[in-house]
Amino acid sequence: MSATRWNRARTLLAQPTRTHAVFRPVAIRAPIQHHLGRTAAITTVAARTQDRWRPWMMASVATAGVLSWQLSQSLVESESQVQPATVIDEDSKVEFPRTIPSEDGSPARLLGLGVRKITFLKVQVYVVGLYAKESDLDDHNSRFRALPEVQKFQRTDSASSDTAFRAIVQNPIELVLRIAPVRNTNGPHLRDGFTRNLTQAIKHQNLNDIENEEAMKGIIEFKNLFPKGKIQAGQAMLFRKSPDGSMSIELDGEVLGTTRNSWLIETFFLGYLQGENPISGKARDSIAKGIQDLLLQ
Repeated sequence: MSATRWNRARTLLAQPTRTHAVFRPVAIRAPIQHHLGRTAAITTVAARTQDRWRPWMMASVATAGVLSWQLSQSLVESESQVQPATVIDEDSKVEFPRTIPSEDGSPARLLGLGVRKITFLKVQVYVVGLYAKESDLDDHNSRFRALPEVQKFQRTDSASSDTAFRAIVQNPIELVLRIAPVRNTNGPHLRDGFTRNLTQAIKHQNLNDIENEEAMKGIIEFKNLFPKGKIQAGQAMLFRKSPDGSMSIELDGEVLGTTRNSWLIETFFLGYLQGENPISGKARDSIAKGIQDLLLQ
């Protein structure tokens, strides 16, 4: 081989080695830098987005936690405010329903109750409780709550409380006296006890001849409304004063009869509500406390 050909061959053999030494790093390095740059950019944007929304996310989590706590507290409070369906007389242990149906079917709520005892023997005869319609008790503009005498009611002032009780009975307000015997008895036995109280009331009232005659008619009519059979412990008689001025007597949901004698109705109810010698002092005190607590709400 001539010198000229040898030189040309050596030049061609040397060229590929120099070309790969320069090109290869460039061909490999460029794609890596490109992808790394995109990844870094995406990571940066994501980090900035998280930083921007992190306070809002934290606030949302905190708000949800507060609302959850408030809801749980309200549920606990509502459960603690649920009252039992019955009230137990502390002396006789007789249970009374907290509410009973009124004439129109709406609930009437118990204001107070107490046991009636035969004084000299201390024998428990029956438990008596007074009910009034819930709508009358809860509505500040009702006939019950709006009475000036009721608004001035003072439990510890017998004159004030007597005036209020008389106004409640004399006005067209539905009231119910529920009477439940402590032990087995019968209609005539309960009737005789009620009529003795009414007869005693006549002696303490300054009635003229016409009023006295009206009172006696009312007592006779009242006696004829009572059942002649047995009344078991656990049964109850209802004496319902209607806004129309009448009073019905019921036993176990059955209406035994009705009277419209105003003297009889007023005297019968006030016998349990008057401050001086009430038929049941425990019932009178409990009812007075119930009204006082109502007015403080």
